[in-house]
Amino acid sequence: MTTSLFADEPESNPERSTRVLIVGAGPVGQTLDRALSHVGFRVRSWSRSHGPLWAEGSTQTAADIVILAVRDDAISQAAEYIVGHGGADAGSVVLHCAGGRPPSQVLSAIRSQVKGIGLLHPLRSFVHRGATDELDGSGPRSEHEMIGTVMAIVGDAAGIAAGQELCQALSGVPLLLSEDKLPMYHAAAVLAAGHVATLLDVAIHLLSRVGLARQDGQRALVELTQSVLRNIEQVGLPHALTGPVARGDALTVASHLDSLNRVSCQVGDLYRVVAESSLDVAYRKGVAEDSALAAVGDVLAARRV
Repeated sequence: MTTSLFADEPESNPERSTRVLIVGAGPVGQTLDRALSHVGFRVRSWSRSHGPLWAEGSTQTAADIVILAVRDDAISQAAEYIVGHGGADAGSVVLHCAGGRPPSQVLSAIRSQVKGIGLLHPLRSFVHRGATDELDGSGPRSEHEMIGTVMAIVGDAAGIAAGQELCQALSGVPLLLSEDKLPMYHAAAVLAAGHVATLLDVAIHLLSRVGLARQDGQRALVELTQSVLRNIEQVGLPHALTGPVARGDALTVASHLDSLNRVSCQVGDLYRVVAESSLDVAYRKGVAEDSALAAVGDVLAARRV
């Protein structure tokens, strides 16, 4: 007697017959496993650390949708392995979750062997708590936290259809993109996520130089950043912009740059580049006098290498 490795459909949603195979044990894969199982998909999760794809004596049933929630540089290899070992076949759609990798490039080797290919990228931040994929990660912590999440969807016709099916089931917001739009989309995500983390790290270092312990500085700046996000949510941009650039306070901006350049020219340049973008937001906000904002622009231009 053989048994299928796909779980039976939950009684709460028996109409979903779609079989989903999630490859990867990191935070993205864990989140999608919880969320898709909760809404009634027949989900199986697997990673190389779990051993062979198929247990001895099990029925080798290809998934309807395969989600590759693996490192960007492992997508192609994972796809070929899954197809080569029967996890996906001519009736399967293979999606990956890397927002900066066009599916036609990283999944080209398997394209002729499956029904369709594509990308499903939740616009959320996920991070590992440890050094290996097996350790739990940070991100959405319940099945409901993907609700309202924008999800970029790219692919051929079958890939787009599969991405839309999953996004709709998770109550997400689909963002259909062509592959040539992916770099700009992903750059926007990195600016708002990874680069914010970097800016906070620099700011924490600066606070440590004036005597605030790193852990206390992190806590203080996280709270400050959360207040900024609340302001953006409540009043939007450009109105949520605050600080010396928004006020047109050229004297303060100049003192900031002088102080930061004594610490590091790189930190000074970072502040200046961000302040130049802030100046554009300040003009759109329209609170400070144009002459005051022009003075800020002169200060920034004078420090430009």
